[in-house]
Amino acid sequence: MKSLAPLDYFVITAYLFAIAAIGSSFYRRKSTAREYFLGGRAMSWLPVGISIIAADLSAITVMGSPAWAFRHNLELVWTSVGYPLAAPIAILVFVPFYSRLPLYTAYEYLERRFDLKVRLFTSLLFQILRGMHVAVVIYAPALVIHLITGLPGWQCIFLMGGFTTLYTTLGGVKAVIWTDVLQFTAVSVGIVVILVAALASVPGGLPAAWRAAAAAGKLHHLNLSLDPSQLTSLWACVIGGLVLALGPLTTDQAVLQRLFTTKSSRDCRQSILVQAVIVVPLSVVLSLVGTALFAFYHFHPARLAGVPFSDDIVPFFAMRELPAGLSGLVIASLFSASMAVMSAGINSLTTATTIDFYQRLYRPGREATHYGWVGRLGTLAWGAVVTCLALYADRLGELALAYNKVSSVITGPMLGIFLLASLTRRATANGVLAGALAGGIAVAIVSAATDWSFFLFGPVGVAVTLLAGFGASLLQAPPAEQRVRGLVVGYGEPGAA
Repeated sequence: MKSLAPLDYFVITAYLFAIAAIGSSFYRRKSTAREYFLGGRAMSWLPVGISIIAADLSAITVMGSPAWAFRHNLELVWTSVGYPLAAPIAILVFVPFYSRLPLYTAYEYLERRFDLKVRLFTSLLFQILRGMHVAVVIYAPALVIHLITGLPGWQCIFLMGGFTTLYTTLGGVKAVIWTDVLQFTAVSVGIVVILVAALASVPGGLPAAWRAAAAAGKLHHLNLSLDPSQLTSLWACVIGGLVLALGPLTTDQAVLQRLFTTKSSRDCRQSILVQAVIVVPLSVVLSLVGTALFAFYHFHPARLAGVPFSDDIVPFFAMRELPAGLSGLVIASLFSASMAVMSAGINSLTTATTIDFYQRLYRPGREATHYGWVGRLGTLAWGAVVTCLALYADRLGELALAYNKVSSVITGPMLGIFLLASLTRRATANGVLAGALAGGIAVAIVSAATDWSFFLFGPVGVAVTLLAGFGASLLQAPPAEQRVRGLVVGYGEPGAA
């Protein structure tokens, strides 16, 4: 197989050094917790909105979505519809709390609304979920490094995890957001380069590519089956996609920490709208890249020989078919996608650990610079943990679905807790915990006893958590006034930051 040219290695190296330089430029020796974790609450809406997109646009998506469309069809793209559906819910229900309360983590809100054990429980669930996500994210570009260099997979994983941990440790959340902007730009350019190059190399161009893809069923995009075992049926993708989109916007510290950095409620709302507007067309283009690659290899089947895994189809095409320089650009864009998610994930995991556990339980009342210093140590520790977990990420199956399988199990109960907290004054601490337990058990039973699409696990978890949580709360005394006023939609105003 064709190897990368010296120019490609130069492009990749220059890009990595640029990211490291930008991330490290935000280093401040005595950063306070507010500066390190929240960027001083001074960020504007556009970089934050782009950074929110980058939080989930890893190589899992950039490699996995085209690989899925290459093997199957376009039905998976309907999951992206969940983002514009989730945006107004997040803006109307949660932004009034998140933009006005002086929060470092979303789970502080739950302690105000309920009690400490609810805060710690949900923070721990987040850390499990996001830790597994970052592990899968590290694994994806490690596949690319292995493809390029032939290095063993474990060495590739440690290289990727160590590099990203370094600049995240130095720069804090500002480094995360501004490197995300650069990385999103690189990813977008890389996607367009692949799409144009693949179609330009098809004899007969776009019409011939369209006919070949249609004849093979690759353009099928609407599965109206009511069978819950159909993985990509329209209703499973849309309903499940709504939960998978709303969950991060309302419960995931990796996304919410970016919203907490905004300087006003208006900037917070606009950041969410930026994500909602861009994600759907971006998802469509990613899927069409897979379709274009299918058409290319349909007309040039001999050139497919040597691809190690179907998840590698994007970097394989870039290395083998693109001219020197462009190959390096696309490979760099794959690194970009995962580095953005890794840095955000590690930073948010550190924030949750430092604020929800270390500060709250072990060292309350210390000076602000102390927590900034602890945050740097925590970033190094979490970077090591998720890098080690990445060694086992290949056991989750197809790259496009790996994280969603994990997220669908945990996101439902977590989202149910936050909805009970914000929408009803009657919910109690013990009630929502009982509801979350019931939701988790329900998801476990459905996943073990049925062959339902895992996109339905999230909606099942939400529904059972809401019903069981509210029912259990009715069996207890109503919460005290200070637990609901200003903390439930339509009942008083949240306190100002």
